[in-house]
Amino acid sequence: MLKATLKRALIGVIIGILMGDGIAIITSLMSGGEFMPVSETLRNSCSGTVPAFIVQTIVSGLYGAVCFAGISLYEIERMPMALASALHCLGIVLLFIPIGFCLGWAQTVAEFLIMAAIQTASYFVVWLILYLSYRRQVKELNMLQKQIQDKTDPQNNSNKEV
Repeated sequence: MLKATLKRALIGVIIGILMGDGIAIITSLMSGGEFMPVSETLRNSCSGTVPAFIVQTIVSGLYGAVCFAGISLYEIERMPMALASALHCLGIVLLFIPIGFCLGWAQTVAEFLIMAAIQTASYFVVWLILYLSYRRQVKELNMLQKQIQDKTDPQNNSNKEV
């Protein structure tokens, strides 16, 4: 499990960097003003754009690593799926607060609450889609198992013929 968690964390670093820096760059390009791939708050606290971009890249990668490594919660057999989902979502949302503050993604409590609500709603939608998909797959597998069982069980076949 540790090997899989570390692999997920590495993938998360890459995706976190791509998303964190990608969103910042796209936002800057769409703003129509001066190109600034970091928030003004972060740039001022890091004394320049390049150091701020490096900090943003590292922190975004760490955030992605934690988000993806947290998927390992679902592999703990004794943990109910609802608890694993709640813990994973809570970890992502709670970790966003210091990271969002550090990177200047949000500055007010209202902005953090809005972003937390968006993250939670997005997490729930993805979870619901996956849950419904897995439930459908389980039903299909159960039907296939029943069909195979009916074909191989002579007592079942003789009962049907009567």
